Amino acid sequence: MGYRRFILAPLMISAVALSLPFDVEAAETKQIARSSKLGIELFGVGGDNWCKADAHLKLARNADSPLVDKEETLFPTIAKVFDAECPQMETARIEVTDSAGTLTRDFRIAKASGWAIAPEAAVGDPAQKTAEDVTPKDDAAKEITEVPEAPPAPTVAKQEKPVVVEKKQPDVKPVSLTAENVFWLAAKYYPEALNDDRVIDQLASIDGCKEYNAVKNNEFDYRDWREKVRPGVLVSSLAAGDVFEFTLDFRVDRGYDFDTSMLDIGSFTPRAKTYSLTCRYDNFNDNVIAGKVSVSFEGLPDSFNQKIYLPDDLGRSAVDRLQETRNEVHVTYRARLKDGGLEDERWNRFYKLKAEFIDVKIYTGKQKDYLLVHHDEAKFVAAREQHMAEVRKAAEEQRRAEEQRLAAQRSHEEELRRVQQEREDAQAQKLYESLAGDGVVPAKLAALHHDGNPSFDNPYDIAATAFSRGRKFPVRAFVEVGERDSVGYRAKWPSRVYLTGEGLEEGDWYFVSGMGDGQKIDGALYSVISVDKATKCDGRICMNKEDVAAYVRSQYPQWSGARE
Repeated sequence: MGYRRFILAPLMISAVALSLPFDVEAAETKQIARSSKLGIELFGVGGDNWCKADAHLKLARNADSPLVDKEETLFPTIAKVFDAECPQMETARIEVTDSAGTLTRDFRIAKASGWAIAPEAAVGDPAQKTAEDVTPKDDAAKEITEVPEAPPAPTVAKQEKPVVVEKKQPDVKPVSLTAENVFWLAAKYYPEALNDDRVIDQLASIDGCKEYNAVKNNEFDYRDWREKVRPGVLVSSLAAGDVFEFTLDFRVDRGYDFDTSMLDIGSFTPRAKTYSLTCRYDNFNDNVIAGKVSVSFEGLPDSFNQKIYLPDDLGRSAVDRLQETRNEVHVTYRARLKDGGLEDERWNRFYKLKAEFIDVKIYTGKQKDYLLVHHDEAKFVAAREQHMAEVRKAAEEQRRAEEQRLAAQRSHEEELRRVQQEREDAQAQKLYESLAGDGVVPAKLAALHHDGNPSFDNPYDIAATAFSRGRKFPVRAFVEVGERDSVGYRAKWPSRVYLTGEGLEEGDWYFVSGMGDGQKIDGALYSVISVDKATKCDGRICMNKEDVAAYVRSQYPQWSGARE
């Protein structure tokens, strides 16, 4: 399958008359478009004056055209042709003739409906009758049925030939799996790609590589050539069939299971293949699909895809034939495209087509004529149902396993939280009892009350430590302030401690922080604290149980509370 030119340029009347394969009077018509791929030619009635608000068009088609009995599907796809050739056209009468010149259909289309059949014509115009409308319900009626002459349209001459409808539709013909056909299929499934001029170039160069190379270096010739071929590319892409066939030969790793009478020759599913189309040195990798199209095939159950049931003598005969050919098989495929999509990986972009099988035959033997198995469409439907059942079953099992895993994980996490809570409760309770129990250390409570740091120094050791270090050092101490003299405040408790600083009151308990030193006063060694910060306590115990509980909760937020 390849691109066929779609001619739009005005032609000389004599040239048209010589080239017409159909029974159309050249003197009265002007060729608007043609596609040998679709087997059609479109003419405007009236010659050079065909273009009107309500035009009269004739569509001539071959008997094997893929548009038989669905010719109306052509016109929405060539809207751009109408816009370019006759922008003032709003409606048109369409007469369809076969290769013998016989009128087969007569209907009207409208721009307002996207060049589909005009709604009023579809309902009320007798010329729009389909095969079901005009063919007798007798199933034995196979001949062509004539339809009464349609009433004339307001602006069109009266129809002179009766409308006849061919009841039988042509069979869908598969195409070979070639790069050219693959690209046309991609254009059909990804019509947005046709908005890319470089995709148009690549498709048009399939049969027009020489013409492409002749114009690509001249900007104006290049533009004119592209506009000339664009309509043909658009129409040809629509004509691409979605059924294709191909053959492959494999050398298989044979195995026969006597318990199940199954012959295993491995998978018959071909690997995905990427196709490219080049024109001399141009690979068109700058277009939206990077100049590449990939075809991949459906996955099927291994029991269907790899194993063949051949009991007893059938199995022996198959094994003998395989052995004769050194385990070579010849596979004929027929497949149908089901969808496609643009793959845009970081360093690799291409359009991917996905296909499903509708018929596979696997042969072996020296003449490649011994049929091992034939999988028809019904078998593939059953295999897909089995595959989907297996997929659903696997998904359900995975869902159940995931639910069980999550439940086990939640249970484990809850157990960890419980153990952690018990551990924290025990640690918090221990801290609480150390601060609020019978063995509480007042200096520790005072230190916590002072700045949240429970550490403190023994005031008796400050002087000795300072002398041993030979310098002052930071200290924290809990003291009861006594009278003030020339040195400073002499502590009531402990003895031989002096405090220097302001804001202290005699008779109160303070937790102080500052610099500690040693000094001999009246022949005795005293610890002297130069106070930087002092926190006053209401008595010797700076924190009650509520204060202690609040502190413990600040350290252990999940603490469940003090136990008596």
